[in-house]
Amino acid sequence: MPKVPGAFRFLKLPVSLQETLLHVLLAAVISVSVMAFPLNFIEAPLFDLRQSWSVKPSIDERIAIITIDDQTLNQLSEVSPLPLKYHQKAVEEFERQEVKAVGYLVDFNKVQRLDDPGFHSESVQEFYRSTVRLNAQGIPFMLGIPYDMGGELSPPYPLSQIPQSVAIIHKDGATFGRDKVTRRALVSLYDKMTFEMALANRVYSNESIQNPPGTYKSADAEAQYFFFRLHQSEGRVYDPEYENFAYPRYSFADLVEGKIPERTLKDKIVLVGSFQRETPSDFTLLNSLQNPVPIPKLLVQANILDSILNQQGLAEIPPTPLAILCFLLSVIVVIASFRIRPTRLIGLTIVLLAGMALISLLLFQPIPLLGNRWLPLGAPILSLTLSFYLMIPLRLYSEHRKRFALEKENRILHEVEELKTNFIQLVTHDLKTPVARIQGLTEQLRRSLGETLKLEDRDLIEHLLGANHELNNFIGSLLELTKLDSQGIRVSLQSRDINPLLESVVSKLRFNARSKKITIETDFEPLFPIRIDSELISKVLSNLIDNAIKYSPENTTVFLATRETGDRVTVTIRDEGPGIPESEIPNLFSRFYRIKNDQNYRVKGTGLGLYLSKYFIEAHQGTIEVQSKNGAGTTFTLTLPVNLQEKDLIQAGLRFKNPVTKFDQKKENAHA
Repeated sequence: MPKVPGAFRFLKLPVSLQETLLHVLLAAVISVSVMAFPLNFIEAPLFDLRQSWSVKPSIDERIAIITIDDQTLNQLSEVSPLPLKYHQKAVEEFERQEVKAVGYLVDFNKVQRLDDPGFHSESVQEFYRSTVRLNAQGIPFMLGIPYDMGGELSPPYPLSQIPQSVAIIHKDGATFGRDKVTRRALVSLYDKMTFEMALANRVYSNESIQNPPGTYKSADAEAQYFFFRLHQSEGRVYDPEYENFAYPRYSFADLVEGKIPERTLKDKIVLVGSFQRETPSDFTLLNSLQNPVPIPKLLVQANILDSILNQQGLAEIPPTPLAILCFLLSVIVVIASFRIRPTRLIGLTIVLLAGMALISLLLFQPIPLLGNRWLPLGAPILSLTLSFYLMIPLRLYSEHRKRFALEKENRILHEVEELKTNFIQLVTHDLKTPVARIQGLTEQLRRSLGETLKLEDRDLIEHLLGANHELNNFIGSLLELTKLDSQGIRVSLQSRDINPLLESVVSKLRFNARSKKITIETDFEPLFPIRIDSELISKVLSNLIDNAIKYSPENTTVFLATRETGDRVTVTIRDEGPGIPESEIPNLFSRFYRIKNDQNYRVKGTGLGLYLSKYFIEAHQGTIEVQSKNGAGTTFTLTLPVNLQEKDLIQAGLRFKNPVTKFDQKKENAHA
């Protein structure tokens, strides 16, 4: 973790709280920075991806479509746009079919230019009177008029008196995707309702249709928009191969020739418009993903009208909750970057990204009370990415500082360890000669004086020899330890039966047991020979049995047992001594460690026996375990493999493992 800034230290808060405040500050800076930038270049394709994967609501069966298509032109032997007489016939047919309403998306300025001879005042008046008659019968008839840079393009008089509104298929440009893809619909322009909204309000004038959910105002464009939903029927929105619409579609030629069965369009809101394969202006893109398929504009307008009638707009999550979400994601990554491994941090970041994508897709679905909401993913994704890539260098810098400090401490510890080893070797070698001389002279003194010694003098000499023997054992243990530290150990495998080894050790220690009136009971199961280093295993057995005798009170029993379990041989050594406190057991096999109680201080020892025993057993790929409770005796259990091979050993010259030091623990934590 980087150093805590002076401002936080000035607050005199606990270090952990200062670090948490620093994490929160970093996350806040990241989230505020992300929210300050427009991310439409990310949002647009992500929006399209969710649009592709989301479930589409079913179509509103009140809507039908009449297309002035290639079939119409061929069947009527005309060119586009059609003469006014056919539009007059269409209005009459709508009246006969008893439709609910008509949205007429035909540019009559083009009709006038192409049909100038037939576009005389009487024909126009007749068409106008027909539309007025429809409106009078409660069948709203509305024109959808185009819009260009100069404003609305109203049809020629008297058609300009027919109810009309601007019909615009919006394409994202400067303010969102910049890719000319249709994702949003206009609700109003310059405070006037656009075609689909106006038509819905005229059809259901008594209900006053509200703006769809998610409608927002753009001050720059003086307009209101909403993200509309696509609708499907039989699993499709549009089939370009067969030109199938999700909504019922009929050819304009069949309408004017009376080929549509009577009452087929009864109570339908009918949209009439152009749909010609070779006319690019009749199509728009609904998706920016790979190989997008153009969709007929007339079908898009039907989906917009459907979304308005059924209040199915996509409501964008407001900026404030989005900013809070970005902040929380950044906090998680920033805090985690200093508490878990980098590999796990990568996994956490991926999980958070996947979770956000899943939640956003779930909210995008048309689920009552939950769905129809658009959660922008650009800011959360950027927050997670920036947090990850900014924290990794800080983590590396922090780890570098820790590693440098640990390496420095390691060098010092190794120097101290080397000085200690050299000192022990020097002292033990120099002590071994005078100790041997003391023993020899003492034994010579005992032999030469013989029977002339008084009883108390004999006891003094025996005590002197015993103390000298203990000192010699201590020096021998230190020499063995330093030898293992510097040269390692070589395990020489031989096929030996464990039982005879135990019997040999017991015979050597039986005198010590008798002197304390301790009984040694054995329960040896017949065993096959196993491959072991008999010298090392004998040292282990001797040390454990000797400890059991030394630490057991008089008139107790030491129990020995052997068993073969699967591919392991087990040796159990149990005593009835004072036991070992549970708090002491984790340190029992440490170097120079002795249990801290009055009973153990009266028993002489180096604190190396169990340490060396554990190492010799592990060198055989075995285990040594201890079970004990204070005042309830102690049980040591050794397990050795039956079929140990040379290749199973760690290496030919096995190095002696030093105990885990404080430095080693720090280093391990740093790498974690």
